[in-house]
Amino acid sequence: MARLYTIFKTYRNIVRHVRLFILISLLVAICAGCKKKPEPIVITPDVKKNHLQRNHIYGEVKYLYTTTFYLAGDSVMVSDTANFDKILDGRQPEITAIQQYTSDGLLLKFLKLNQQKDTILRREYHYNDLALPTRWEEYDSTRQMVTHGKYLYDRNNFLCGEQVFRGDSIAIAFAYKTDGIGNITGSTQSIGDYTQHTENKYNENGQVCKIVEYEPNGRVFKTVKIEYDNYGDEVNRCVYKSGNQLIEYTYNQYSQEGKQVKTIYQDKMHNLRETHYYFGHDRYNNWQTEALVRDNKILSIRKRQIIYYQN
Repeated sequence: MARLYTIFKTYRNIVRHVRLFILISLLVAICAGCKKKPEPIVITPDVKKNHLQRNHIYGEVKYLYTTTFYLAGDSVMVSDTANFDKILDGRQPEITAIQQYTSDGLLLKFLKLNQQKDTILRREYHYNDLALPTRWEEYDSTRQMVTHGKYLYDRNNFLCGEQVFRGDSIAIAFAYKTDGIGNITGSTQSIGDYTQHTENKYNENGQVCKIVEYEPNGRVFKTVKIEYDNYGDEVNRCVYKSGNQLIEYTYNQYSQEGKQVKTIYQDKMHNLRETHYYFGHDRYNNWQTEALVRDNKILSIRKRQIIYYQN
């Protein structure tokens, strides 16, 4: 009997441990299933981007105020960038730009003001029920319309042309060729008898990655190659002359949080190198101050104030 009791006790312990093991396994599986998964990276194709997205501005922007101060004659050194308020103390911006947007990121108005706060240019945009731009008008400082344009669409509501008018005459005309989702794969620009053709290629995310411009005689004028990071932000842009000679280079640098912190531009043909530094990003990662630097001197400073629909 004692032997049977020992066997029964051992069996009961084994069953208890098996049950405990099963319970722990279930808890581990449940916890693993409840663990927050990383959010997938969503890259918007170029054809689906609104005006804000095309200009790397984030959030539901209502107004964007940009003031530009030119410092080329003052030889302000880069070491002074930590004290922008002191640099700009008492200065009036040479140019102020005001952009108004819908809550969907569509540009409604663009105003340009001079140093005396006079409006020297105003452009207004109009859209149809599909949120597609249909026309725009541009007015000068006397509120006279100096030019206007309209957009043309095919039966699929893909952009197939643009026309820019001076008075009642067409000054510039664009004809577009599109793919199955509306990406512009080819364009022809006509100014009088002068015609220029461009071809675009896109990557797997629907972002333009190669642009080839042709001369009127059909020869390649220049080629632009664009590279992006894993988040869909443009990193490198290289411009080549015919013959694959690199003539321009642009590099964009971002922080780990996705903030644009620096843009380097180099024109090899004219031995020109400029760097744009971006500071004071807001909660949407939009920069608020930009310093344009050449030869270790600040040439200009741009300040941005952004009003959101939900502040």
